[in-house]
Amino acid sequence: MAAMVVEEMVYPPGLCVERHAHETDNLIYIVSGPHWSSYSRGGDVCLPGTVRFIPAGEPHENYFPERSRCLTVELRQPTPIARAPGEVKTSLGGRLYHEFRQRDDLSALGIEATILEILLSRRHEERLPAWLLRVREMLREERPTLRDLARAVERHPVQVSRQFRRHFGCTISEYVRRVRVGRAQSLLNRGGLSVAEIALACGFYDQSHFTTTFARLVGMSPRQWVMAKK
Repeated sequence: MAAMVVEEMVYPPGLCVERHAHETDNLIYIVSGPHWSSYSRGGDVCLPGTVRFIPAGEPHENYFPERSRCLTVELRQPTPIARAPGEVKTSLGGRLYHEFRQRDDLSALGIEATILEILLSRRHEERLPAWLLRVREMLREERPTLRDLARAVERHPVQVSRQFRRHFGCTISEYVRRVRVGRAQSLLNRGGLSVAEIALACGFYDQSHFTTTFARLVGMSPRQWVMAKK
């Protein structure tokens, strides 16, 4: 089995990928199109030119507000050092992409060497307070008010709102909308449920509310989105 698989991926605008995990460690170099990612220790906006590391088994979710192109590296052997999820402090992403684009007899050697350098680079880490991670988890399963959230974590509502936006790159309400649309896209892919049933299953008040929110984030209605994927 190959030690790594390197692929260039293009993600369509409006794609919300619900929480998932990979069986192997992954490196991602964002070529173009910023997107948003959330993982166990936090979340932020992933800008072009940056490199991200996602360890095997790490739950994470993504939202692509616009078309995004990424180089993904699936590492099928253990990495030389243990790494936490998030941005890697390195300027080597551009070199990695250049080696990938060469596609000659030396590109595999160049890719492997660059990846090893990246894995040994410093990682950018800002530890999130446990109370903020608890707020995020509450938002996934409940419909709390801001006051409820603040009371549960013993913080002022303004602090909860400000810190959430700072660390996760979006407002509390926008995060919940992305989570719901991500779940809806997953259910739409599976088939078997009507749009109205999916709307209720994902926490929307009704089909109209679901369709309006979906169209704003994705750029098309749920039915149009299903047809576009066929």
